[in-house]
Amino acid sequence: MPIDVETMRTAEFPVAARLLYLNHAGVSPIPASSASAGIRLLQQYRDEGAFHLRKWVESSDEARDRFARLIGAASDEIAIIKNTSEGISLIAAGFPWKEGDNLVTANVEFPANIYPWMRLEAHNIEVRMVRAREGRVRKDDLFAACDGKTRLIALSSVEFANGYRNDLAGIGEYCQKQGIFFFVDAIQSLGVVPMDVRAYGIDALAADGHKWMLSPEGIGGFYISRDVMEMVEPVVLGWHSVRNRFDFEQYDFHLSPDAKRFEPGSFNTVGLAAFGASLRLILSVGVERIWERVRRLTEEAIECALRSGYEVVTPRHPEERSGIVTFRVPGADPKLLWKALLSRNVVCAPRSGGIRISPHFYNTSEEIARFFQIVKEETGAQRAAGREGGENE
Repeated sequence: MPIDVETMRTAEFPVAARLLYLNHAGVSPIPASSASAGIRLLQQYRDEGAFHLRKWVESSDEARDRFARLIGAASDEIAIIKNTSEGISLIAAGFPWKEGDNLVTANVEFPANIYPWMRLEAHNIEVRMVRAREGRVRKDDLFAACDGKTRLIALSSVEFANGYRNDLAGIGEYCQKQGIFFFVDAIQSLGVVPMDVRAYGIDALAADGHKWMLSPEGIGGFYISRDVMEMVEPVVLGWHSVRNRFDFEQYDFHLSPDAKRFEPGSFNTVGLAAFGASLRLILSVGVERIWERVRRLTEEAIECALRSGYEVVTPRHPEERSGIVTFRVPGADPKLLWKALLSRNVVCAPRSGGIRISPHFYNTSEEIARFFQIVKEETGAQRAAGREGGENE
C-alpha cells in the first residue's frame, strides 16, 4: 500500500508549504506530532513542575522500545544518548584496548567517527584509515588493513558526503569470523534505510535523531549487543547507571544489567518526548515503504542531474545507494550555488565539491523537478554574472 503523501504533508510537515526541504542528511524539520509532544511536556513542566516527573521513565521506555524495533534489537540493548559522538565515545573509551592494538576505519567518515578513535593513538592504539576509491569504501580494502592486532572496525552505514552505502552484512560477517568488534555510525541511514543489527553482525551502533529520524538535535539511541555488553566498560557513570537507580539513600554500586548502564543521569526529556513521537511515526509508515519511496526519488534526482549534464558523485549501483544524491555542476562554485538556492527557500548542502540533496518520504517528484529547474536558473545567472564581470574588467 503506497504512502498517502499528500495527507502526510498536510498533517505532519508544514515545512513543505514554505520550503523546498532536501537536507535530511543534515538537519531535518520535525513532524507536527513530534513538536506537539515536546510542547505538551514543556506545558506540563510549566503548569505542574515535577508533579508527574516519573512519567519520563515511561517516555524513555517507549522511545527505547521503538528504537530497538527500528534496528532489530531488544529494548534492553538500547541506551538513550545525546548524540552520535557520545555513543562512539562510549565504545572508544570503554573498549578493553591493549597497547599495540589497532582499529580500522575509512578516510571519508564524518569527524564524529574519527576523532574519538584518533585520541587512542596517545595510548599506542593504531588507527588504520583505509582510503576510499572512486567514492567507495571497498570492503576488501578494509579486510586487507586488518591483521592479528585488529580489535575493531568502525564505519558509517552510509557515508555522509556522497551517500555511499557500505556493505554492512559483508563486513559484519567478516568481523564475526575474525573476532573483530564491529561498530556502526548509523545516523545517515536510520529512519530511511532498513537496519537489522543481528543479521549484519553489528556489535554496537549509535545515531542521534536529527537527520532521517526526524527528531530534534540532542537526543538519540545507542545499541550494544548483550554478547559484548560486559566487555565495554561504562566510563561515564551517575545515579542512573546502577540497578537500584531510584533508591537514593542507599549506595549500592551494582551496574544496571542492561544498556541503561550507559545512561549516567537525567534525560533531555523534552527532546525525548519528540524523539519517541518521531519514531512512532516512522514505524507506523514503515521503513521498508519509506525506503522504497526515497529510492525512487533519488533515482529521479540522478536522472535529472544526468540529463542536465551534471556530474553525479553518488555511486549509481542500487546496492550502493542511500537517500543522498551528490552532484557537481560544471563551472559552478558549489558554495555560491548553495547560498543562491537558500535565497530561494531551497535547503540542501554543499559537499564533495558539489551539491548534496537528501529527500525524505514526504518529498515529491514535483519537488525534485522544481529543484533542478531552480539549479538551472541559478547556474545560468552565475554564468551570466561571470560574463558581465569579465566584460567590465
